[in-house]
Amino acid sequence: MPLPIAAYAPHGNAQLTFTVSGGTVTTDSTTGNPIASVETLEYLAAVKLSGPNWQKVEGADTTIYRCTGRLLFPAVLDPRITNGSKAAAVINGYVGRFELTFDLDMDDTVYSTVRQSITGTFRVVGGKQLPTPPSPVP
Repeated sequence: MPLPIAAYAPHGNAQLTFTVSGGTVTTDSTTGNPIASVETLEYLAAVKLSGPNWQKVEGADTTIYRCTGRLLFPAVLDPRITNGSKAAAVINGYVGRFELTFDLDMDDTVYSTVRQSITGTFRVVGGKQLPTPPSPVP
């Protein structure tokens, strides 16, 4: 598990949790059906949000924020995370869903020297994240 967002303050403001194929398949003993394993990958990022389109035009979604920024930890996305991948997200303390959009303008060789840029959309689902209560001291 990566460091908490607070470790990257004041820059880190986003935690993204992608679920990807784990690469192994087991067999359900009851049905005999194959079951693919899954793996959870967590990323911390610094993103800037652009407000939704508030114009009353057909097709404009007034609930989606555009996101642009950079990954903090790990510095590069796993290759199993592809264009259109969705992640459970907490951005600026709000819980929601993030959908990745590849930046096709950036040269692949740049990724070896800088943290990967990240773009996509964020939809708030459920509002502000509740603070974690402190654990009791025995």
